Amino acid sequence: MGEREKSFDDVCMCTDTCALAGASAFFAGLQDAVIVVNGPLWCYFFAMRHIEHSQSTISHRMICTQLDNDAIVFGAEEYLREALAPYAAEPPLLLAIISSCAAGLIGDDIEAIARGAGLSCPIAVLDSSGLSGSFADGWDKAACAVLSAFLPEQRAGQANAVNLIGVTSAYYNGENDAHELMRLLALAGYHVNVALGCDMSAADLSGLTQAALNIVVHDELGGGAARLLAETCGMPCIAPLPPYGRAGTRKWLVEIGRALPAPRADAAEEEITRVTREDFLRINECKSLWGELRYETALIRAPRSTAWGIAQALRTEWADVCHLAVAADAEGVPTAAPIADEILGETDAVRIRELLNGLDGGLLIGSSNESAHINPRTAAYFSAAYPVQDALHLSDAPFMGLRGARHIEERLWNDNILRRKVLIS
Repeated sequence: MGEREKSFDDVCMCTDTCALAGASAFFAGLQDAVIVVNGPLWCYFFAMRHIEHSQSTISHRMICTQLDNDAIVFGAEEYLREALAPYAAEPPLLLAIISSCAAGLIGDDIEAIARGAGLSCPIAVLDSSGLSGSFADGWDKAACAVLSAFLPEQRAGQANAVNLIGVTSAYYNGENDAHELMRLLALAGYHVNVALGCDMSAADLSGLTQAALNIVVHDELGGGAARLLAETCGMPCIAPLPPYGRAGTRKWLVEIGRALPAPRADAAEEEITRVTREDFLRINECKSLWGELRYETALIRAPRSTAWGIAQALRTEWADVCHLAVAADAEGVPTAAPIADEILGETDAVRIRELLNGLDGGLLIGSSNESAHINPRTAAYFSAAYPVQDALHLSDAPFMGLRGARHIEERLWNDNILRRKVLIS
C-alpha cells in the first residue's frame, strides 16, 4: 500500500466519533447540566475536544473521574466519589454520569455510588462507551434516557407550539442552523417550545410535552426520542429532510404545515418568494458572465441527514452535477435513489479514495479528513462536517434555510468564479 493510500485509511476510514462523545454532546446542550465522564482522561479529552468547537466553555461543567489501571482492576467507586464531592453542597439542576468503554466493563453500580455521595439533584447514568455505537447512537441514547426519567406523565398540547428534536451545536454550524429554523418557524406563526439538545435548560424538559408537534431535524440523532414521545405521550412527529436550499426550505415548511397548519403561512411564503426572485436575478447575472455552475463529479460525506439534505439541494437547485456520490446511510431517505448516482457506505474507504483521486473539476462537500486528499487547485471544497481544520467560520450564517441557501450558493459561485479567473490569467 502506497503512502497516500495508507494515510487515507489511517485518517479517513471513518469520520464518526464514539457514543460517549454523542452522549456528552446531548448533555452539553442542556446549559445547566454537569457532565461527569467516568473514564480515563483520553476519553474525556476526545469528547470535550469535539464539543468545545461550538461550546468553548464546556470544560467549566464537564469533568472526568480520571480512571487509571487500578480503577479498572479494583473498581471506580473511590474515583467517582471524589469527582462528585463538590456537587453535594451545590448540586446542579441535572448531573449526567457517562461511562467510557473501560468503565462500562468494570460493572460498578454507578447510580448507587452517586446516591451514596449525598447528591440531591436528578442524576442520569449512561453507559455510552464507544463499544455501544456511534456519535448518533450515544446522542439518541442520552436523549431517550433523559426523557424516560424526567418527562411529566401528562400531556397538554398547545396550538401552534412545536419542538425541534435532534438538533445539536456539536454538528458543524449546528447552532446557527437551529437559530435559522427557529426564525423560519416563528415567521410562519409557530411557537418553538423546546429545541431538544441545543441551547436549552434542564428545566425546559418539563414543558416538552406541551407542544402540538415534534419536528425531527436530524433523524439519526432524534428519531429514537421522537418515537419515545409518540409512544409514551401520544405526540405526533414528522421527520422531513432538513431544509437546505430555497426549494428545500419551502418543502420543509409545507410538510410541517400539513401536520400542523401554519398560522402565518403566507408570511413565510412571501419571504421565500422574495428571496428566490432576488437570488434568481443575481445568479443569472453570474451565469451570463461566467457560464453555468457545473461539476463533473461531486462527493458528499457528512452525517446522514446533512448529507442527503445537501445532496437534494445541490442536485435540484445549486449546480449541474454529472455524477453525484453520497457517502452516507440512505436508510429512511426514500428520495435517495433519484438524488444520487452512487450511494456509498461511510466506511467504503477504497471507493471514496478513488473518487477523491479523480475529483479534478469536481466538488467535495465533507470534512478536512477528505479535503486533505484533493488538489485545491483543481477541485472545489465546501466544509460541512467535523473535523474542520482548513476553514474558518466566525459569522452567524447557517447552512439550512433561506439564509443558509444564500450562504452556501455564494460560496460555491465565488469559488467557481475565482477558479475561472485563474484559468483565464
